[in-house]
Amino acid sequence: MMRKKTIWIMAVLLLLVAGVTGAYIAIGTYYETHFFENVSINGIDVSDLTAQEAEKLIADQAEDYRITLTTKEGAQETIEGSDFGYRFVSHGEVREFLDEQNGYAWLPAYLGAGRSYTMETSMTYDREKLESALLALSCMQKENVTAPENAKLAQQEDGTYVIVPETVGNKLSRKKVMALLEQSVESGQKAVDLEKEGCYKLPGVYQDDEKLRAEAAVRNRYGSITVTYDMGGGITEVLDKATIASWFSLDENMQPVFDYEAVAAWVNQLADQYDTIGDCLPFVTSNGETVYPESRTYGWQMDREAEAQELYQILLAGDSVSRSPVWAEGAQTRGENDIGETYVEIDYTNQRMWYYKDGQLLVETPVVTGNVSAGMASPEGVFCLVGKQEDAVLTGEDYKTPVDYWMPFYEGVGIHDADTWRTAYGGDIYQWSGSHGCINTPTAQAAVIFENIEEGTPVICYSSAVNYGYAQTGSSAGGGNAGAGGNNAANGNGDIVIVGEDDREDDDREEEDWADESLYYGNAEFPIVIEDEGSYNGEQVIY
Repeated sequence: MMRKKTIWIMAVLLLLVAGVTGAYIAIGTYYETHFFENVSINGIDVSDLTAQEAEKLIADQAEDYRITLTTKEGAQETIEGSDFGYRFVSHGEVREFLDEQNGYAWLPAYLGAGRSYTMETSMTYDREKLESALLALSCMQKENVTAPENAKLAQQEDGTYVIVPETVGNKLSRKKVMALLEQSVESGQKAVDLEKEGCYKLPGVYQDDEKLRAEAAVRNRYGSITVTYDMGGGITEVLDKATIASWFSLDENMQPVFDYEAVAAWVNQLADQYDTIGDCLPFVTSNGETVYPESRTYGWQMDREAEAQELYQILLAGDSVSRSPVWAEGAQTRGENDIGETYVEIDYTNQRMWYYKDGQLLVETPVVTGNVSAGMASPEGVFCLVGKQEDAVLTGEDYKTPVDYWMPFYEGVGIHDADTWRTAYGGDIYQWSGSHGCINTPTAQAAVIFENIEEGTPVICYSSAVNYGYAQTGSSAGGGNAGAGGNNAANGNGDIVIVGEDDREDDDREEEDWADESLYYGNAEFPIVIEDEGSYNGEQVIY
């Protein structure tokens, strides 16, 4: 009984195995001519279809193919397959896909994830029509497109710089979109996200760019510089930040650079405005007359090259400063004529000199200036006292003269005492018996000036338009000072008159012979003039 039961069970099991095996083989035979489950070709589900059925389905769906593009704004635009000639052309690829399939492996395939095939040659389309369809989309129209812009620096009204954020925009890269469409069409993909696929053009510089931030910091530093110039006399000039900013740039290493030519041009303009050497400025004389002597060595004159170099280095340092220019020549003050209240004034017409110190008149004296008839007239203009010396020896081609007080002011011309050879000053002596160009001054007055004057004091030399009739002083004006030829006097022409015994009384020449000769009185040469008919025998002789 037990044996019969076992046989029965075995028979049932054999029948079950045979049934399952037959069923598995039958299903495998089916999949020899049909695609497995979860199989797609170019995105089209061909599960359980024969090759012929799959081709027909693919061809049918190709007629309805469209691709949808999603923009960054979330809008969607569609290109129809018919717009660019999209269609299926069989080249046996579907059959080849099916032949690759082992029908009897249907169970693992069923339990697996499925399979996708791509036919790259069986779908055909017109590329030019696809590109035309793309360019016709709304997202490609110029009026709907905002181009990206880099973040940049902008200068504000106050001169500072701020970073203007980038503009991302919505401009598509035609090249990238076209490549994406071709890839999608050829793979049967029906939707693309343009932003996710990186099809938009983007700014190259964003507001958090380190280089941009560094540039902003440098520009704000150098764009806020000012340089304040003290020109003297309470006058200031400001080199403003706007002008400086216009000269400024950065090199490839983000280092500041300034236009040196522009810096030098600005310095030249400043010097043109404030230099006074070479100008003819008004001066009110001690007699109330206004004259215009040229400022020749006294006045303001900027060292333009040195100042341009100094200013350039200041700008590179990046700090606002106050400064005085580099002066090649300077004056005691800044004003209408830069002279101030301490100066020497010499009037050649009136042969008179004044010395003022701090506005107080210390000296007023007649003088003898350069010999006009000998072509040695004293120079005119405004000069600067270049020094002073006691017990100096003045030398020239034909003289060597010691003086107690020497105060030079221009090319060997200066003020000095002359009592050792002159007994008269003022009048018209300078026209025929003047100096070699110096200002011959009574010793006592020269001493006062010497004791009070300082190097750098202006010396104003001019020829007045008016002769104010100052009298000639000294023995030649009627006094009794002793001279080289005895007791001296003068006639109406200013000629020297010898009165008393003459040291040439032993000379046996007739008086008319003396008329063509000269007498040296000190270092000055004077003509001998016979004023009466007496012979040269100690009588009155003028020379």
